[in-house]
Amino acid sequence: MERVILHSDLNNFYASVECLHNPSLQNRPVVVAGNPAFRHGIVLAKNEWA
Repeated sequence: MERVILHSDLNNFYASVECLHNPSLQNRPVVVAGNPAFRHGIVLAKNEWA
């Protein structure tokens, strides 16, 4: 059997889902990131406005 590898890069996925669940965020900059209380982390996702 031939081995098949699938790689799916879901750019902006988390930000897009948040905008779907919260329509007030549409057409506004949205960033999904780390915990601001601990002041560390990375940007996991952003939308096109961010």
